[in-house]
Amino acid sequence: MTVFARTAAFGIGMCLLGGAMSYLYFNNGATVQREAAPVVTGGRYNGPPCLDKKQGTGQPEPYCGDLPSLAAVNVREAKLEEVVDGFRFPWAFEFINDRELLLTEFFGQLKRVNIETGRSVDITGLPEIATGKAQAGLLDVALHPQFAENGLIYFSHAIGDDETGYALAVTMAELRDDQLEQVKRIFVALPYGTSGSNFGGALMFDEEGYLFIATGDRSIRSNSQHPGLLTGKVIRLNADGTVPADNPFVGKTDAVDPAIYALGVRNPQGLVLDKSTGTIYETEHGPMGGDEVNVITAGKNYGWPIITYGANYTYKSIGEGTKKEGFEQPLYYYLPSIAVSPIEIYHGDMFPEWEGDLLVGALKGAAISKLDLVDGRIESEYKILDELNARIRDIKVASDSSIWILLETGSIYRLSRESSPIEAAREVGKRDGEYIYLTVCSSCHSQNAPGVPQISNPADWTARLQKERKELYRNSINGFNAMPEKGLCEDCTDKEVTRAVNFMLSRVKK
Repeated sequence: MTVFARTAAFGIGMCLLGGAMSYLYFNNGATVQREAAPVVTGGRYNGPPCLDKKQGTGQPEPYCGDLPSLAAVNVREAKLEEVVDGFRFPWAFEFINDRELLLTEFFGQLKRVNIETGRSVDITGLPEIATGKAQAGLLDVALHPQFAENGLIYFSHAIGDDETGYALAVTMAELRDDQLEQVKRIFVALPYGTSGSNFGGALMFDEEGYLFIATGDRSIRSNSQHPGLLTGKVIRLNADGTVPADNPFVGKTDAVDPAIYALGVRNPQGLVLDKSTGTIYETEHGPMGGDEVNVITAGKNYGWPIITYGANYTYKSIGEGTKKEGFEQPLYYYLPSIAVSPIEIYHGDMFPEWEGDLLVGALKGAAISKLDLVDGRIESEYKILDELNARIRDIKVASDSSIWILLETGSIYRLSRESSPIEAAREVGKRDGEYIYLTVCSSCHSQNAPGVPQISNPADWTARLQKERKELYRNSINGFNAMPEKGLCEDCTDKEVTRAVNFMLSRVKK
């Protein structure tokens, strides 16, 4: 059964990391709840109305399911199910095992959640966490690479008060049953500041066991470029909080804090490691526009606030433009902003067509931005799962390769399907010419690609219809002009390609 979000999203303070907030705000430290209008009535999104069943030449049947945003990227058989709900402003989660996960709530609760029963338990032993000041609260959580053996967890959170100021901290602890033991603060992103915004706080371990921490600029732009400050940076530490001897600035100059791995970031919300390549991806908020997805490399400077694709909230430009020598360009940026939150990279068998793609959560955008990553470049961007109509707080790929999505409204959803369309077709013998055309060839021959004959326009095929079929088969199998070998259908047999050619020609002649 597919169930969708039923209540409106919460917001915190001024903007709370993207988007106009109107449901929850702070008044002299007190939390005030406003009445929120429901975003979806009836608890279910029923998809587009299918009043017209007409099917155009070369087009698949009209889609009448629950997830039109996925159908638009040729995923028709997926299902989206609510697994557990009832959380109060959740922020991040990590799987402990196939049955349980740890979840942080912004206002200072860490929960152990059984995803089979839906039962959640508050973890005791948390240190003091600063809350009630704009974006100050409990943020990300990460597991030590040997968590199964040592039980170590790490979490980022705000510390301080109005008198001393506020800062981002990272604490490590041993999780024993439902209690934290050996609690130790291992990092503080100095200096303290009066602002309650731009803490950052994304956490990640790499394959070598190093801990990465992404810190925000704390609303003081120059901090990001100051080599002696730990705000507006990507930090790299040993698991115990000490500085690795091979950090990029160690021993190079006393002016740069040795914990710094990269600098020039604004308000980072996500870090993820592609274990297949060792690449680290980061998401960060721009100001007004200019949210970024970056590839994080040791010693590099990502430019904030000297270069940015965003603008000031007064519509004035910031810095010196969008490019400058010595500063890294984003892998991808958003104009206008979607208010990015987490980032995940997809590897798995359940959605093989998304293999290696990036999944970027959106708060203001209330969807997932799927970035098609090919050879280190973003080839395309699609907005998916906007049917949820809620702010996306975290995304994780589970061990079974399903996709789990945490919503700010307090729910966790699971996106899955029984098998990929290619595998399903193989099982029942449906890889006929029409199937190959719809899954592969239609992306060019029915999408008005420049210079490509369209199946809906017989005049485009005049010259081809004068050739022998064998020549057309050979060209399609071996590649012809701009068309690559087998039209990029790497797992297609020669016979399947000829079936697709026959299907296309039969449609053209009608």
